[in-house]
Amino acid sequence: MNTNEVIANLANVALGGEKGKYTPIHPNDHVNMGQSTNDTIPTAIRLACLAKTPRLIEAIYAMAAEFERIAERERDTVKSGRTHLQDAVPTTLGREFAAYAWTLRRVAQQLANTHPRLGEIGLGGSAAGTGLNTAPDYPERVAQELADLTGEPIAASHLTAQMQSMLDLQMLSSVIRGLALELTRISNDLRLLASGPRTGLGEITLPPVQPGSSIMPGKVNPVMFEMLNQVCYQVLGQDAAVAYMTQAGQLELNVMMPALGSALFDAMDWLTNAMNAATEKNLKGLTVNRERCSAFIHASVGLATLLNPQIGYMKAAEIAKESEQSGKPVREIVAAHGIMSLEAFDALVLKAARDGKV
Repeated sequence: MNTNEVIANLANVALGGEKGKYTPIHPNDHVNMGQSTNDTIPTAIRLACLAKTPRLIEAIYAMAAEFERIAERERDTVKSGRTHLQDAVPTTLGREFAAYAWTLRRVAQQLANTHPRLGEIGLGGSAAGTGLNTAPDYPERVAQELADLTGEPIAASHLTAQMQSMLDLQMLSSVIRGLALELTRISNDLRLLASGPRTGLGEITLPPVQPGSSIMPGKVNPVMFEMLNQVCYQVLGQDAAVAYMTQAGQLELNVMMPALGSALFDAMDWLTNAMNAATEKNLKGLTVNRERCSAFIHASVGLATLLNPQIGYMKAAEIAKESEQSGKPVREIVAAHGIMSLEAFDALVLKAARDGKV
């Protein structure tokens, strides 16, 4: 209603503002003719989401591209895989990071798939979705006008349902929640892989962004991915708010729409900005400690698994147990038992890490 008054005032100023020379523009009779907050507010929220989604998708693809760049560079960097946080079979850092990129691209596709639904509007429903006081064919004509202005696939939809139901906005929020969950997992992985530098995994190094401690000299913390974690937790809270507000509408109108829209906008803006910052300030300068990866993989008893096809599970388990008890690398025990040479075993490890086959 305030917007109607501002537009009417601007129109009157543009017309000259002299009484008697024109019919004054009225905020209700002219600007708001055939409209209601019942149909304009949900339409505005949808259009805003359509405008914000491409920026978020672009941020996702930018982060995915960095993961892919690192994955290609480190495609032959063999490292120990870990399941249950325990040593597992060899893999490559390239395979690990390529999986992060694939997951992010999948979420970006899911976000893009929400566009057609967000473009379905109930503008023209007027009060309670009845279409009261609207011109003939108004919903179709105004949808076409908005499509021409925005370049988006805007189309008239069920006028009453679009005021009652926030289903499409909830679907968008659920995809954003999925993105936040995946980013949380990936951020935790990167922080774990960068832990140390001496007493943690230390397989990667994240660029220092700021001094890490006011009392411990030289300490550097993974602050960018800590920041991304915190943003993701906030986004999960916004999604919970959207869920509660989605079911809080009564009868012909969901009066929770202003807060619902605000929660969605915040979530999209926060994630866009946080992902861009983490990509630019950390991912682009990430380095890999290949010697550390090599040391871990050769210390892993999980390498005994590669021997299953050659000597069987039980004998391979004996090799693993001997390695664990003696502290000797599996490769040395294999060579000592005459199963294969050190060079042949190293080639076996690389093939298994890259191809998943032995």
